[in-house]
Amino acid sequence: MARMASEGAARGRRLPPRVLRWGFDALYSAMISVLPLYAAARAVRDPKARSRWAAYARDMSARFGRREPRHSGRPCVWVHGVSVGEVKAAARLVAEIERTVPDVEVVITVTTDTGYRVARTRYPDHRVEFYPPDLSWIVNDSLDALRPDLMILVESEFWPNFLFSARDRGIPVALVNGKLSARSAGRFGRLAPVACKLMECIEIFCVQLPLHEQRFVHLGVPADRIHVTGNMKFDNIPIKQDALRDDEFADLLGTDDGIPVVVAGSTHPGEERAMARIHRNITSTGTPFRLVVAPRHPARADTVEADMRKEGGNVIRRSTMQSGDRPAPGQIVLLDTVGELERVYARADFVFVGGSIARHGGQNMMEPASLAKPVVVGRHIHNFRGEVEMLRHVDGIVLVRDAEGVEQTLRGWLTDPAAAREMGLRAREVIERSKGATSRTLERIRPLLERLAAQSAK
Repeated sequence: MARMASEGAARGRRLPPRVLRWGFDALYSAMISVLPLYAAARAVRDPKARSRWAAYARDMSARFGRREPRHSGRPCVWVHGVSVGEVKAAARLVAEIERTVPDVEVVITVTTDTGYRVARTRYPDHRVEFYPPDLSWIVNDSLDALRPDLMILVESEFWPNFLFSARDRGIPVALVNGKLSARSAGRFGRLAPVACKLMECIEIFCVQLPLHEQRFVHLGVPADRIHVTGNMKFDNIPIKQDALRDDEFADLLGTDDGIPVVVAGSTHPGEERAMARIHRNITSTGTPFRLVVAPRHPARADTVEADMRKEGGNVIRRSTMQSGDRPAPGQIVLLDTVGELERVYARADFVFVGGSIARHGGQNMMEPASLAKPVVVGRHIHNFRGEVEMLRHVDGIVLVRDAEGVEQTLRGWLTDPAAAREMGLRAREVIERSKGATSRTLERIRPLLERLAAQSAK
């Protein structure tokens, strides 16, 4: 593999970036000519696609239009993250950059409309924009307008025209919280000459895990430019040992009667009915457990309750329970309130995190994992692939294909709760070890920041 990467690098050096830029511009232009037809066809069939394309169309001028020039003469760091997760992960790093280089101006860019809204809220005093589409003339207009002195990419953004243009202008680029999935690595491997040219444009790679380091090395990146610094997202996760153990939820959930509690958190349509069916199947064999279902959107409570009743579930809503109330044996608690999921997770014995059997992309499984809860998720976790990968590396989470897999996992945990608790402890331990990624990343990019500070002092 290393030999193939080396040969790819040699071929890559023979490809002029100008030729590659022309090629990508031609490819993008061809895609743009057919994209409206594809978007229209998807929008007719898929309401989610329709809303995404509508949001993209609404922001078209902000994405493709000319950028307002940056008038300040201060040094500029351009930080880019695709969406919400990257925006939040970078928050502490941005603050540290501003502390290290007091005169710096940080510009934030994002790709998605949800990321844009979160960035405007998280960084109210910063310039927040959409990342430019990777057409060379739009990229060059953006670079002319913003005049960045340092570019920081969060996680995995490797747009060719942008990277080539930044290199032509002498703008150093750092990748932070970097990752490279097996699928992306395979695609890059099939385009070794282009991949090598792209990677040459990045000066420092700060990656989440050793396996990401190995994948970049296989693409021809020198090992001395890659540093395993951990996942900065974990710096935003509070570690709570036995939080909230003696609160009102002991009564509301009946967790002091020795019956195990399974929490299905942040569930999506179809998952609540599946969990009610699992509850019926397992309890009918003489293995009791109490099920708490927390829909991602509590406004769906009426539909959720009706769905679970179709599976024979005896449902009680949290909003109807008073202090001192407790569910009857076999009753399913529907958490139809806002802001209480963390407290419920603290009372759980086992957790299923939703949005993962449904084709949503997953929900935040790090919150229950940080509480040392054994967690099971479905296979649709593409929004949290890095987190799941890290937890699986230490056998700290269970990944299953479907609802039947969730049922089998819960049966195993109910039979051997000690093994399940060990899994939860491993998850919390790896999260604790991963904290400090922001500080480690800052140390690795410090030479770039010192260069920036020196430039500012002139």
